[in-house]
Amino acid sequence: MINAKTFLLIIFCLLVSSCSTEYQAEPQELDEWTISTISPKYYTVRGDILLIVGEKKQGGWRGMIGKTTMESESPLSWDGGERFHSGYSINSDELPASFYIRWHSLANKKTYNKTIKVSEDVRNKMREYHDIRCGYYDLLLPYKNNILLGLAPDGMISVFLNGGCFDNELQFKVQAVEYKVADDFVYPELSEEAQAYVDEHGVPVGIW
Repeated sequence: MINAKTFLLIIFCLLVSSCSTEYQAEPQELDEWTISTISPKYYTVRGDILLIVGEKKQGGWRGMIGKTTMESESPLSWDGGERFHSGYSINSDELPASFYIRWHSLANKKTYNKTIKVSEDVRNKMREYHDIRCGYYDLLLPYKNNILLGLAPDGMISVFLNGGCFDNELQFKVQAVEYKVADDFVYPELSEEAQAYVDEHGVPVGIW
């Protein structure tokens, strides 16, 4: 006959085994991702419109990325810990096939637009599971689930992938084209600090 102590030990072992089995279950598939934007420091941009076509090409999403895009730590690079800022979040396991973006560059008062195709290779990188934890709370953040668009004042777009535990990984660059705005369109002003920098250094071309 099993005594009480032995019975409790068996129950405990069964619970531990159950928890272990649950912990080792197959990882959950990627079902949420974002498209975010960033501009070089002082070269402020404002997102206007974002249209996303899903990979099944049966529908998509529409939204604004953000009134003021976050800036990098340097005027001449994309360096910094910036990620998921000015982001547009999508709750879906369907990833993008392409997207259209239009934005205003305040430094040189120009508006750009571009349709960008997302390759199967990029989508596969987003879906790839990595057993990786990071941060103060040691959270499991296994996916490169953020497409980060570096929007330069000359219209160049640097397309990165990153995630909670991943730094920016450049995928490719594309050149946007200038978009003709209405004659009475008024561009917002730069901050005093940004305007002083642009007045001194101008708007470089071809460095981002």
